[in-house]
Amino acid sequence: MFEQAGAVVLAVSPQGVDSHERFAKQEGFTFPLLADPDGAIARAYGVEGGSRVQVKRSIFVIDADGVIRWRFVGAVRAIFKKPRDLAKVLERVS
Repeated sequence: MFEQAGAVVLAVSPQGVDSHERFAKQEGFTFPLLADPDGAIARAYGVEGGSRVQVKRSIFVIDADGVIRWRFVGAVRAIFKKPRDLAKVLERVS
């Protein structure tokens, strides 16, 4: 679905790779889940939640020039948006 829109999807979380694999399988994600154990990425995007394991669930749509075109920043431990909802965002942004 994302590939059809020309999108590359990456997810980042402070948890380890094993946790990511279970979560991706549970949620049906087919895109990479990257580890951010030191929180550097969360800090860079302003989504840290106060500790290493508390990160605001966030989604960013970044264009080919590196410009953030859309963002969703949820509460700590919020539920992620489903892929079908993100596909609608991509349609509006592209």
